[in-house]
Amino acid sequence: MSAITTLLTAVVGNLFLTLAPVPPDPTPDPMGRGYVGMRVTTGGLTIESVEPGMPGEKAGLHPGDLIVRVGSLEPQNFDQVVTHICAFRPGAVVEVEVMRAGQRKTCKVKLTARPVDLDIDGRIPNAPPIEKDR
Repeated sequence: MSAITTLLTAVVGNLFLTLAPVPPDPTPDPMGRGYVGMRVTTGGLTIESVEPGMPGEKAGLHPGDLIVRVGSLEPQNFDQVVTHICAFRPGAVVEVEVMRAGQRKTCKVKLTARPVDLDIDGRIPNAPPIEKDR
């Protein structure tokens, strides 16, 4: 029995030595804006695509879902959805209610940081322009 115990200890001990630590998730930018990672049909609220690995996919949003509610907002167009999501910080959890196959489904989406390249001149969509001093 001693040989089996020694062998088992060596195998288990080597197993623990070969595992690499997993780094923690980066801390969300406190000044960032929220992002779901989805595209909708032009002029509508039907999800056209969901980016792989982004919060929308992780929460269970699917292409073909019709956005009914985002948080407390019942949007009329996607620009309202973007503006509302941008009001939240990365790491916030927002409920997104969709209509799928004739039934309502609520997904809790943990937002990530909105990519800077999505904003023209660094502005939030539909926000009034900021006057610069001359």
